Amino acid sequence: MTLLDSLQTAWITVGVPGTEYDDGGTYATYDREALPELPREVLEDPKLSWLRALAPAGEGMSPTSFHHATTPLTADGLEQLLSAVGLDPDALPRDLRALADPQVHARLWSATDAYLDAGDFLEAVPGGHLLHLVSDSQWVLHWYAFLGEDGSSGVVCAADSLGYEGFEGEKPARFDPEQAAWVADSVTELVWRWWADNLAFSVANPEECPTLEAPAWFDLDAYVAGYGR
Repeated sequence: MTLLDSLQTAWITVGVPGTEYDDGGTYATYDREALPELPREVLEDPKLSWLRALAPAGEGMSPTSFHHATTPLTADGLEQLLSAVGLDPDALPRDLRALADPQVHARLWSATDAYLDAGDFLEAVPGGHLLHLVSDSQWVLHWYAFLGEDGSSGVVCAADSLGYEGFEGEKPARFDPEQAAWVADSVTELVWRWWADNLAFSVANPEECPTLEAPAWFDLDAYVAGYGR
């Protein structure tokens, strides 16, 4: 059984205005079978060039002094963590290597004060490892890149702070498949959906959010209508 087979599947994100979701918590959970399709411009761009072409969103999702950050999600940070478990950074998916760039972080924005950080270590899980990518400032949820021993990859979301040392003598959290979900088949998908969902939130809440640039080919109304199609 693969890690994907052992996990529930869902897309967990900020509630997207104009869609149906339970708004009783920080995040909304959507059926992965009822999500907007990824645009061709995104699918064919593992270097995330579409995002790099946009104006920075202030500090974006770069960690600040108010966030618990340990290892930067950069090329050097990845090399440090991967070498500790005998993995080659050059073997990583191209979209993950593209995400490990502060210029990309500055062009992502989060309605839940989320930030990018690679954690203290890679978490061993059945069939591979989890690399920490994103958490919100309250550590409600965390998003991880799955790096399979067979070369497979994807993105997992969990409530547990995997890949971090315990606080004040506590033991580090350990992976519990009952508390995790497979949320994206690639970093490309994660980045696109994260960016688009938070853009939708910012447009619906201009008094609370920055004005974000979008690609000329992006149709926000069509994107939102793609939920639950």
